[in-house]
Amino acid sequence: MAWIRSYRSFSWTDLARLREIAVCRRETKQWFAITLAYLRFMRLQYPYEVRLRSGQRLVLQEFTDLVIFWLVFARRHYPVRASDQVIVDIGANIGIFTLYALREAPHARIIAVEPFPSTRLRLLELVERNRLRDSVTILDCALAETSGMASMDAAEGIPSQYRRIYSEATKTLNLKHRGIHGMGETERGIALRKSTIGEMLEEAKIASADLVKMNIHGSEYEVLLSAPPEVLRRCGRIALQYHELPSNSNLNKEDIFKHLARAGFVLALDEDTGRGVGRAILELGTNPQEYRKAS
Repeated sequence: MAWIRSYRSFSWTDLARLREIAVCRRETKQWFAITLAYLRFMRLQYPYEVRLRSGQRLVLQEFTDLVIFWLVFARRHYPVRASDQVIVDIGANIGIFTLYALREAPHARIIAVEPFPSTRLRLLELVERNRLRDSVTILDCALAETSGMASMDAAEGIPSQYRRIYSEATKTLNLKHRGIHGMGETERGIALRKSTIGEMLEEAKIASADLVKMNIHGSEYEVLLSAPPEVLRRCGRIALQYHELPSNSNLNKEDIFKHLARAGFVLALDEDTGRGVGRAILELGTNPQEYRKAS
């Protein structure tokens, strides 16, 4: 009867995890070590170079890099279509999604937006290592409600994935990820250039994008809610990582969904973890059922 109890305790989460492991195995011969490290059964020796079966290579410097690698390559967090011609990676970080997107859509042009200098250097190194300069344009700006200059936190010990434009309203955002290091954040960070999403599209010289992937750690609210419909409609699909803002902001994911709906977008997928963060896929004027079949 033990096997029956074991079978009954097997959940959909377990099945999804097994699928992710199978995908990771197809991606790299290093799948076993990467899986054990992701599940925290062992620790990789960083820096750790991942060699994909496709011939691509990337270097992980810390556990959070490994988490992003798993989300992008094993979980397929941000769906890419082979037919995509222009993809914008907002919050490109070290380039893991940029690398994945070009593998899935090899003829696409990628606009990788990353403002933090040291992180952008790692992004450039990844592009150079994989000989992608002809396909990738790197923009050194942070998206915001208005253009100008801003400060991005430079507190020591914060993983690159959690750095963002300084704001009192979002200072405590995801403190569990930033830990005690996040408490050292001040307005005196790294100076950087801000652009609106419309200005970014103009700077990149693109009329429209097939896919916009956005993970900017809370700034998605001001970026999307300030964008007029005619600018948003230049994005065919938006793959969005949304975050929970402090309660006094009076904003949540529904505000983004409603604003995009008024611009003609349909919510195709919403996966809310219930832990202050989630993933949404929105597509311009399409049927959600058709999207799920396509992806």
